Amino acid sequence: MLKHLKDILPQLTSHGIGEKRVLLSAGETETAVTQIAVTTLHAGETANGHSHATMEEYFFFLHGEAALTIDGERTACHEGDFVQIRKGTFHTLEAVSEVEVMTIGIATEM
Repeated sequence: MLKHLKDILPQLTSHGIGEKRVLLSAGETETAVTQIAVTTLHAGETANGHSHATMEEYFFFLHGEAALTIDGERTACHEGDFVQIRKGTFHTLEAVSEVEVMTIGIATEM
């Protein structure tokens, strides 16, 4: 499989803000990966707080600045930062500037 990011049509995120380009979806692999996507959020957009009961989520920040709140602790994230969110962990993502982040979901139960 070979895909180019610019060739993938953007779609609304499941949080109803920003847009994502899905590089790999669960239906395209036999692994525990639920999704790999590049997500763009505009300054001020926020993915409301939530957790995933059966999925770990990973963020790799490509451009911009965001604030990630994990279990009540707010952390500034910038280009090059990588963050792991364990299953069941409450988190919120807020774009401080326009931000581009690679998101990876891995199912913990299959």
